[in-house]
Amino acid sequence: MVKQLESFNLEGISYLKSKKNLLGFSAQIDSTCLFYVLLWSDIAFDIAIVDYQMREDSKLELEYAIYLAKKYNKKIFHIKAPKFNNNFESNARTFRMDFFKNIIHTHNYGNLILANHLNDRFEWFLMQLTKGCGINSLLGFDSITYHKDFNIIRPFFNISKDCILDFLNSNNIKYFVDNSNNDDRYLRNYFRHNFSNKLIEKYENGIKKSLNLLKDDYKVLYGNDDIYDISDYIYFFSIKDDYINIHNIDMCAKKLGYVISSKQRDEIIKSSYSCIIASQIIIDSNSSHIYVAKNDKKYKHTKNIREIFRLKKIPPKIRPLISKKVLYERFL
Repeated sequence: MVKQLESFNLEGISYLKSKKNLLGFSAQIDSTCLFYVLLWSDIAFDIAIVDYQMREDSKLELEYAIYLAKKYNKKIFHIKAPKFNNNFESNARTFRMDFFKNIIHTHNYGNLILANHLNDRFEWFLMQLTKGCGINSLLGFDSITYHKDFNIIRPFFNISKDCILDFLNSNNIKYFVDNSNNDDRYLRNYFRHNFSNKLIEKYENGIKKSLNLLKDDYKVLYGNDDIYDISDYIYFFSIKDDYINIHNIDMCAKKLGYVISSKQRDEIIKSSYSCIIASQIIIDSNSSHIYVAKNDKKYKHTKNIREIFRLKKIPPKIRPLISKKVLYERFL
């Protein structure tokens, strides 16, 4: 008999039951729990896992993922990541999301399911609070993030880590633990062990309520921002005042897997919205719109195509990022 399944009030349940789902899996605590909660809630899904080749257990984690997929008749997609010489967390996140998106587009998944939970939310909140961030950066991810071709669903949005561990242990479910999570030299771990986990243990209901009320206040303050996409790596919106512009740039950058710092916000405004952030995010503008793009594959264009870009008032830094195919699909 499944124990404590009733304690999980999953976010985005209607989306999960109406679309084809892909679960981002790691074989560790959070995603393993989510695997079984989805399974025992009769929600169909397949899994995708990245082997970063950084720890001895990574091979065992992949083997466990393959075992679960075979046992429960799930499709599994897996890949080995290259070695990243610096900025591991940022590069790993970008690689992982690009892997997921490729699977989603190739196999027509409607939802990407991730195991982020309440402790992750509060941990992020405290980290950003100490950096002097505004409400947008403080609140981090949403329970449902809408993209052009798919949604990101976080069913554990309001579920604590303790609840997740209780479920796994009560049902004798095997999972792996990344020992690097115990190293307080990493800022995230320092906040997790010294602040966020301890506070949630004592004040879970109040913290959950406050974070959700702040989300509601944010929606009232900003409403629905009119952000449009040219592709899944280029976004644009109408120019307004600096405060709204920076807020929208933040939103676009998050869609592209990057969080802009307070110092970078100042640099963006000083550049008159024409700059490159950390070699990863390109920002450029014309008289009416600001464009935000991932600094990814670039294309060489003929003189005729460059003239089309000029007539369509596409900013110079954005033009090389738009393929000929996208140009004809979206602008002609």
